[in-house]
Amino acid sequence: MREIGLLGSTDIASILATEVHEGVYGAGAMLPSERDLCERFGVGRTTIREAVKQLEAMRLVDLRKGHRPRVVYPTLTQLLSSISDASRLFFRGTEGGAHMEQARLFLETSLVRYAAESATPAQIGRMVAAIERADRAIDDLPRFRDADVEFHRALAEVPGNPIFIALHDAFVGGLMRARPNPRNVTAHNRRSNDEHKGVVQALMARDAEAAVAILTTHLARNYSIYVNQVLTPPDPAAPHADTKLQAVDN
Repeated sequence: MREIGLLGSTDIASILATEVHEGVYGAGAMLPSERDLCERFGVGRTTIREAVKQLEAMRLVDLRKGHRPRVVYPTLTQLLSSISDASRLFFRGTEGGAHMEQARLFLETSLVRYAAESATPAQIGRMVAAIERADRAIDDLPRFRDADVEFHRALAEVPGNPIFIALHDAFVGGLMRARPNPRNVTAHNRRSNDEHKGVVQALMARDAEAAVAILTTHLARNYSIYVNQVLTPPDPAAPHADTKLQAVDN
């Protein structure tokens, strides 16, 4: 371990993080006591506690009341979730949301093309199970969205690349759940799940072009519904507003 002069909490957190990555502190090991860290770095307890809080934010230590910090190795999903949390303000806006939707379209159409060539029966089976759960929750939007997220996650799992799964968990799942409610929940959910079924049928036929076409239509239309709701908010005073607006979702 390096001997360090007087440093701030951020410097100390960086040094300790480097030592975790280098294996000085293995997963499950406890960090030295506050007293030992104070003596090593020549700082007070407040600075050490701030440094440890930063390590917790990096997902490198687990803090429990009454216990010394314990080293953990973050998963890729956890790391990307931290980025997702930090970028939530950007993605909340209409322009930021559009960028996210475009990135999702690029990612998922690539995934579905790969799945048409390589998905195993078990992987397709997970998609079918999600579709069945969605069918049972057609009128229940929160439950339907959970099943919807499961379907798209199953698609992300096909290549066996943890980066795709982490991107889905950190960004796509949150994006899907954060969308405003469709104005005709049942009709919207039924059409969405029917398109999931079409994607699976194309995968089983090993028809990549059909799978990409269905998924592209599915993702683009769902985003257009959101945009239409932003541009044409319902007018409670209009006698037939609900009927007219439901046509957007049908």
